[in-house]
Amino acid sequence: MNISGIVVKTLHENSKEVIKLLKEGGFCEVHYYENGNIIVTIEGENVSEEIKKLKMIEQTTHVVSASMVYSFSEDELEAERDKLQKSPDFPEWLNDDKIDAKDIRYGGDLRNFGLKN
Repeated sequence: MNISGIVVKTLHENSKEVIKLLKEGGFCEVHYYENGNIIVTIEGENVSEEIKKLKMIEQTTHVVSASMVYSFSEDELEAERDKLQKSPDFPEWLNDDKIDAKDIRYGGDLRNFGLKN
């Protein structure tokens, strides 16, 4: 399941009508609005479904723009976690609960990190 946050922009005087249309459309959930900025979320089984919903928002009467500002994909996250866990470069000590996070040295590259001396 994918969940994305979108900022919808409209003229302030059209905000209430746009919110009504978005709620009635059933393709997004409205969370907040102020001065012509409307915050909504969409859900989809995949990116294609989310893009379809984003286009529906963009085509809503009085919408000036709709920008996806946050996206979360549970399946992609799990796939990347699995890939990282299976990587030969994945150090065993990262799974050691006895190691305190303040003792980890990170220099911007996962292959060049380790414990502080």
